[in-house]
Amino acid sequence: MNNMLTLEEVKNFLEIDQPELEKFLKERKLRAYKIGGEYIRFRKEEVINLRYEIHPQGVSEGRHSFLSRVLEFWRFNNFYIVCGVLILGLVVYFIRNT
Repeated sequence: MNNMLTLEEVKNFLEIDQPELEKFLKERKLRAYKIGGEYIRFRKEEVINLRYEIHPQGVSEGRHSFLSRVLEFWRFNNFYIVCGVLILGLVVYFIRNT
């Protein structure tokens, strides 16, 4: 489920509000999925594609700049990166103190 985004993540990433998101859903530019019958999720790939359709100024000749790819990676994976660094720090700490 790592490639699924929440409603708030999608609105923040696309820089849109609720009515505009509903418009994209009605126009079938974006599909929503129910996980567990309650939670609405969106596929990360579809959201990224829609963002470059909405905000094409960040894309030059169909290619993403290195910085935009790094920022996009950080935006979607910052929780996992921070947790990994913390776990690595704890492992190093315990190895040094044993």
